[in-house]
Amino acid sequence: MYEERTVTYGRTYQTEPRIVYHGPDFSGVHLDLDYLKTLSGMLKCIQIALCFLTFITVIGGGPYYYNGATWASFISSVGLMITTILLIFYLFHVVDKFTNVPWIVGEMIYCFMFAMFFFLAGSALALASIQYKLSAGWAIASFFAFCAMLAYAFDSYLKFLSWKKGEKAVGGGMNVQNL
Repeated sequence: MYEERTVTYGRTYQTEPRIVYHGPDFSGVHLDLDYLKTLSGMLKCIQIALCFLTFITVIGGGPYYYNGATWASFISSVGLMITTILLIFYLFHVVDKFTNVPWIVGEMIYCFMFAMFFFLAGSALALASIQYKLSAGWAIASFFAFCAMLAYAFDSYLKFLSWKKGEKAVGGGMNVQNL
C-alpha cells in the first residue's frame, strides 16, 4: 500500500572568475612632517597663511558690495583650499602613490595662475581702498595679496626649475630625478 522511493536532485554550479578591483595601494600613506622643513613645504605654509590673512582682511576691510572685494575673497579662499589640499597630499605621501600624475607641472601652472590672480586681486583692492571711504582694511588686504602673489610666483619659478631638471615630486623629502 505504501511505497517508499528516494529522489535525488543534482545541482551544477558554474564558477566564473571574479572581477577584483585593484585600486591604488595606500599602504605607505603616513604622516611625515619632514616636508614642512623643505623650501616647498615652507612656501606652502606661507601661501596658506597669506591666503587666510587676505581673506580675513577683505571681509573686515570695508563695504562688501565692491566687485574687487568679492574677487579677492574668492581667490584667497580657493587658493587656501587648494594649497591646503596639496600640503596634505605631500605630508601624507599621496603624491608618491600616484606617480603617473605630473605633480610638478600641475603645481607650476597652478602657482603661476594664482600669482596672476593675486596680482589682479591686489590691484583691485588697492584701487578700492583709494576710491571708497572707510575701506582702509582693503589696503592691508592689498598688501597681503601682493605678498601672496610673490610667494606663488616664487613657487612657480621653483617648480619650473624642478621640471627642467626632470625631477619628480615626492612627499617628505627632496625631489628625485628621473633616471
